[in-house]
Amino acid sequence: MKRLWLILLIPLLTGCWDSENIEELSLVVGVGIDKSKKKDEIMLTQQILVPPGNSVQENQAKLKYKNVSVSAKTLHEAIRDSLLITNTVLTNHQRIILINEDVLRKFPMEAIINQSIRDNNTRRSCHVYLTKRPTKEILGRSEDGEIPSNVIYELKDNENRTNKILPPLTLGKASSNLQSDGSFAIQAVDIRGGKLILEGAGVINNSKLVGVMNDEDIAALNWLNGEVKGGIIEAVQHGEPLSVEIINRTRRKITTELKGDHLTINIEVGYTARLSEDWYGKENSFKEGYLKDVERVAEDEVKKDVEKIIYKLQHEYKTGVAGLYRYVENQHPKFWEKNKQKWDEIFSKADINYEVDLRIVDFGSKGGIK
Repeated sequence: MKRLWLILLIPLLTGCWDSENIEELSLVVGVGIDKSKKKDEIMLTQQILVPPGNSVQENQAKLKYKNVSVSAKTLHEAIRDSLLITNTVLTNHQRIILINEDVLRKFPMEAIINQSIRDNNTRRSCHVYLTKRPTKEILGRSEDGEIPSNVIYELKDNENRTNKILPPLTLGKASSNLQSDGSFAIQAVDIRGGKLILEGAGVINNSKLVGVMNDEDIAALNWLNGEVKGGIIEAVQHGEPLSVEIINRTRRKITTELKGDHLTINIEVGYTARLSEDWYGKENSFKEGYLKDVERVAEDEVKKDVEKIIYKLQHEYKTGVAGLYRYVENQHPKFWEKNKQKWDEIFSKADINYEVDLRIVDFGSKGGIK
């Protein structure tokens, strides 16, 4: 009987036999990739969480992280070489990947993210960003000891309040885009006034950086793609400024037409909106005709901006970063199969008609004299 009890107790006594103290692990929350000073090498910077109470240095006692930088010919080699400096690194909790512009001007993006895609531990949901400054500098910019990777990751939550932020580009989505038409936009991160900021974007085509966009371009691209989730349209009526805030997208319809090899793309979108600010002293939002006029000037502003970004995409970048190829592929499969290899050329010559329908459903608690 005693022997039977001993046998039953053995599994309970073993406990978590393969457990490791968290202080002995290096949890990576973000990585940065720069060109190395060494020829044909890249510099990998890993941002690693520091457990409470484990100060990095005396003058960095408040920091909740440490950055480890290693140069190598491949990212995997750099990760392995980092083990000469720090404990075993775990990427299960990695939230962001920063890639410097200079890297994507020299190396294909597909090669740069290859190791992360193959690594089963790295989440495909981690976000990918572009940087103009060295990523080492971005990952070293901390305010009040906050972890820069977390600050950057959480800025995406503002996309419902501004249309100047691109939808998050996850590692999985970046890989998927590179496998399809290979053309997409990537949000950029910078430092302004000592603070981390989402600003500008890069244009990727065939795995290379082919251009950069400013915040106004991003807003226009979001309108073109139907990705606007909030934000403001600035316009002028009666010589005075006004603001229209976007509430919801109500519809989006895209049709494509072919005449021989010439493509026409028709895009129609509808949104509800709110008149959030109006400097015109004689405004009367209680009057339907007044709101219709506001809708018209706001629609004109959107269409003007969208026409500008279409021109840039077709004549400067010469690539269909807007993902419109999917509609051609679905609506004209035979044409797509025959011409998909020259999509950029077809897109650059296409006629793109864009119509936006705004409906103001709210003007707040100020509407003029009834």
